[in-house]
Amino acid sequence: MHIKRTPVAVALTVTLAALASCSGRGNEQATKPAEKIANEARAEAPMPAPAFKAAITLPEPPATLQPGQKIQLRVKVKNISDIAWPAHGRASDGFYQVNLGDNWYDDQNKRIEKHPYVRSGLPHDLRPGEEVEVPLSVTAPPNPGQYTLQIDLVQEMVAWFSEKGSSAPKFKIKVGT
Repeated sequence: MHIKRTPVAVALTVTLAALASCSGRGNEQATKPAEKIANEARAEAPMPAPAFKAAITLPEPPATLQPGQKIQLRVKVKNISDIAWPAHGRASDGFYQVNLGDNWYDDQNKRIEKHPYVRSGLPHDLRPGEEVEVPLSVTAPPNPGQYTLQIDLVQEMVAWFSEKGSSAPKFKIKVGT
């Protein structure tokens, strides 16, 4: 028996063959992020004090910015504690997740309170010894002057890591010309 192959039939045969030949690895890559998020634990309480140990590096900190300028920094974050950090907080309100953030200080070393601070979440729970690069959007203060930018981690509704003794790098930045 001879089967006539039309262009549509050939295309369907090729598509079905391609789908059949997909390894589990290909499908795993497509579904892994959702599965990974579903399998990650959600923090339900504050971390113990020894968990607040981080190594934070900013390979290329800016030296000058314009007032109100927004930039994205690529920050390396390493968990140097013996306890995993949660990327997800409580389902109801997000409390207890660990995020990367910034704080700006004026030339009198006073934190600028009214500022559009933005935080970046970890890409996944960060195990002891693990390092990731996290993008962080920062906005320069609106007025020209000398400022200090501090990059730090925070467990939401608990504390900044620097408040618990972890080092958080600070950078002198001139805002304006």
